Amino acid sequence: MAGMLAVPPRNLADQAYMGARSDQQLFNVISKGGAAAGLSAAMTAFGSQLSEQQLWDTVAYVRTLVAGSETAPQPPSSTPSQASAPAADLVMARLRLSIWPEYDNPRVLIMLRGEMTPRQAFPASITLPIPKGAEIIGAGMISEQNELLLHPHQVIPGATQDTLQLNLPVPRFFVEFYYNPFTTSGSEKRFVYPAPTTYPIELFEVDIQQPLKATAFTLDPAPMERTTDNQGFTYHQFTYRDVGKGQSQTFTIAYTKTVTTPSVSKKQPTPQPAEKARARSDSTLVALSIFAGAILLFAGCAWLMQRSRRQPMPATTAPTPSLSMSDTLLALLQDDAQPQETESVDVPPMPPQTRAINFCANCGRKLLPDDRFCSECGKPIKR
Repeated sequence: MAGMLAVPPRNLADQAYMGARSDQQLFNVISKGGAAAGLSAAMTAFGSQLSEQQLWDTVAYVRTLVAGSETAPQPPSSTPSQASAPAADLVMARLRLSIWPEYDNPRVLIMLRGEMTPRQAFPASITLPIPKGAEIIGAGMISEQNELLLHPHQVIPGATQDTLQLNLPVPRFFVEFYYNPFTTSGSEKRFVYPAPTTYPIELFEVDIQQPLKATAFTLDPAPMERTTDNQGFTYHQFTYRDVGKGQSQTFTIAYTKTVTTPSVSKKQPTPQPAEKARARSDSTLVALSIFAGAILLFAGCAWLMQRSRRQPMPATTAPTPSLSMSDTLLALLQDDAQPQETESVDVPPMPPQTRAINFCANCGRKLLPDDRFCSECGKPIKR
């Protein structure tokens, strides 16, 4: 798409170019536009649309586009500068782990929601352990509006487990994946899930969802709290504080489930072509409605004209242009009251009348000069 633009956009992944630009320069271009920095005016100003923090967040995101860049955006000169913390010193301020076996898939759904600290260390990369063969269905950042935004990540294979490396411009993140811990296909289910403790965790919350139609559900350790929602799901909850880095924290889940289908059916998104087809069908319906209305209107007008022509009308002759309107009306009345008599006098032949009185060849009714159809039988008039 960049090739279609009149002014080619800058390659923000060019390490040499980006290394020669300070964060303040990037901030000024984003907030004031390219013209303010002596560049192309095709880069518009966003200072009136974004807050100052959002502008700096954008600078932070741009820095992540350079492979291997760990440079954090520097705040403006009026803000005290803070040193960036190395990745080894990162801490999870809070982490929410959700373990939902056989929710909308025969496998186990794992969902992570977390926030790292300190904030000034970002953009940075974090690593999280995941089971081997896990299917990543989403990984990225969480915006200030709590939107889940996909972001670059990669899976690094390991001997017993894999590692998910996630590049984050902001401290808040999410990860979702499926994995299959079941070694047999019978009704007795059991698996062990280790908590991701690659970083110290200040507040660690865990919820384990009990599958619908599952019996003999047991947990080790025992849950601290249980809640039930309006769908009938039971959640077994845990809360821990100050979990150390690498501290062993595992959850053993066991239950019996004879039904092979998941708890809920996965909702499939409506494909876009169906939406377009529905829009086209709606437009067609509107067009047909307008067309039908026009036909009804035309038929009504034709019926009124036909009805008016069926009323007896006096036969008229074409008035001469020299007569006034009143004289014309008087001549019409006289002509209708008594028939005109012709005198047999020897006069030179007169040219034929240009507008003569006609009669219908089908029913014999007298016709008006401008009639195109007989008002009695409706037959077209041939002249």
